[in-house]
Amino acid sequence: MDERTIIELSELDQIMPRLYIRWLLCFRLSQASPSKDTIIETLQTGIESTLEALPILRGAVVPKPSDPSRLEVHVPRKTSKFGPRVQHREEFFPTYDILERAEFPVSLLPDEILTPPDIDSKPVFEMMATFIRGGLLLCIKCHHAVTDGAGLGLIVKLLARNCLESSSPIASPELNRAPSTDRSLLPQATDEFDDATNIGFEVVDPTPKPDATPTREYASMIHHTFKFSPDALKTLKGLCTIDSRVISTQDALTSLLYGAVSYARAARFTRESTDHRTLPSVLGIAVNARGRIPDAPAYAGNATLYAAFSHPMRLPVGEIPSDSLQDTTLLAERLGLPSLASQSRAAITAVTHGSLVATIAAAAAQRDASRLQPAFSDFYQGTDFFITSGADFPVFEQEWWTGGIVDALRIPLKGQWDGSSAVLATKDRDAGLDVLLGMREDDMALVKGLLFAFGARVV
Repeated sequence: MDERTIIELSELDQIMPRLYIRWLLCFRLSQASPSKDTIIETLQTGIESTLEALPILRGAVVPKPSDPSRLEVHVPRKTSKFGPRVQHREEFFPTYDILERAEFPVSLLPDEILTPPDIDSKPVFEMMATFIRGGLLLCIKCHHAVTDGAGLGLIVKLLARNCLESSSPIASPELNRAPSTDRSLLPQATDEFDDATNIGFEVVDPTPKPDATPTREYASMIHHTFKFSPDALKTLKGLCTIDSRVISTQDALTSLLYGAVSYARAARFTRESTDHRTLPSVLGIAVNARGRIPDAPAYAGNATLYAAFSHPMRLPVGEIPSDSLQDTTLLAERLGLPSLASQSRAAITAVTHGSLVATIAAAAAQRDASRLQPAFSDFYQGTDFFITSGADFPVFEQEWWTGGIVDALRIPLKGQWDGSSAVLATKDRDAGLDVLLGMREDDMALVKGLLFAFGARVV
């Protein structure tokens, strides 16, 4: 008898980045908080209840024997106790007060300390609890082949409720309805697909052997979390709105990030050569497709589609004088923000249920799933840019134990980020938005000045 259950993944799962999503949840602990042993027991019980409801989380991601380009999940039939890794860093880590006063900067939250290490067995789900003086830093790690950010938000919401139920007699078990991981909720692939570029993808040649891959040197990297106040976002949206066109705050923010990053890169290319040339550049935007799937608002698998549009980079570019940073109206026009915001809105609006069906069909049509790549894949020290938003993820809605409230969500980076940005969920939306951005260090210096001009600050 096979000692494992094999769970088939969807075609959407197959074309997601093959990496882990890592969230770091920050909790204050006080004299009134439960003891550390009690918190560990609460997390242990909550995890077990969550795994019982969502057994796929107990498995490991492995290549399909019949098609190594695709993945499946193997879940052991014999279950063992599953709990968080626990470490105590009270003596050798900044205190919670220090982190909170600094607004939890990623520079003080090193991934090599706070996240479970990557291992060859590739478990779907892991947790690490790090106790520091005055607080708890809880890292939740889940493989992107199994869920996306919105799906992980649903999983975390269930986990929090299960923890609270195990620790509090007044919790309401009837509220603990598990999200679905049933891949049959997604539409079936059609026999043919038209053009992958219409759905934010492209079909690429098979990956060359490692010895045939040219060596590419990369410059030093840096990442920051930028905070935009409500007033700054309102002003930015006004600067990006033209001809009474309807755009969202997210569209305006996307246009600023893409415009600033593209200008910084173009300025660097101009310093390297003043030749007249045009470089391709594509903006990719992650779109949560759950609203486009009937009866699947609580689907915890991958349901991410991509909106994309091309915005070529024309070189050389002129320098923006420092005094021009004071006039945000002219600066917005110089960076092309109104046009970029309108194009962002149009690209997102174009993502429909038909896009979902077409994406699934495009993935199913590939003998090698790795050939279907996002059209904006050249974002790492290239010319493309990618943004995803988790501003609405349900991270702060519930207690984990009596008084156990998440104060902040951060993403501990693994490796380097460049040309990628994530809008983070925040505890108080009325206080603005936090945006994580990774860049080449030389480009970031210019990007920071541009974002500061529009009211951002680094935390």
